Amino acid sequence: MQFPNDLTFSYFARFYAWMTENPIWLANSARLLKDLPNSGASVRVLDLGAGPGNSALAMGRHHPQRAFIALDLALPMLELAHRTRAEAGWSLDRLSPLQADAFRLPLTDASVDAVTAHSFLYMLPNVDGVLAEAYRVLRPGGIVAFLEPRAGTPDWGWLLRQPSFPFILSIVLWRIFSRLHRRFSSTALETALCRAGFHRVRTEDTLGNFGLFGRGQKP
Repeated sequence: MQFPNDLTFSYFARFYAWMTENPIWLANSARLLKDLPNSGASVRVLDLGAGPGNSALAMGRHHPQRAFIALDLALPMLELAHRTRAEAGWSLDRLSPLQADAFRLPLTDASVDAVTAHSFLYMLPNVDGVLAEAYRVLRPGGIVAFLEPRAGTPDWGWLLRQPSFPFILSIVLWRIFSRLHRRFSSTALETALCRAGFHRVRTEDTLGNFGLFGRGQKP
């Protein structure tokens, strides 16, 4: 299905990549996999709404034995993901861009070890539908981790102290877009994850209370 923001991200893919290729965003993206066991076994991660692949690359730099599927609906984003993958020297086995609908994932049941997303759920008309698909494709014991805009009052002083103009701009635009679509309280995000069947659900404020991590595990 088409999301309300598809045309925005198609026409402004390069602008979006420029804003999110920032050390602060990348550090938070890397934290999405903090609950993944640091075993030597091969692990497959599905990154939803992966855009230009910045989040997957950030996670992969901290977890070099992980392989990523970078899923997005917008072809211009995936073209950028291919480019950033090649520039990073990653093979297609390590980062595989995939054009697909998150409501109908072209993956078999219990086929991935983690499902992640950065700034994705808040744009969806049906969060439960995507969480159900994430649950389906996860192996037992697999994790989900999302970074979403947080409801409530953020710390504007924290934002103004940040040294990067692209980062400040990206947070301001994130705040505007989330006003138009959705912001998550801790309770709302935890409830959605529990409703989808996940356990060990918890949330964590981040980015000066502009952002919220939501995490869970498939039994």
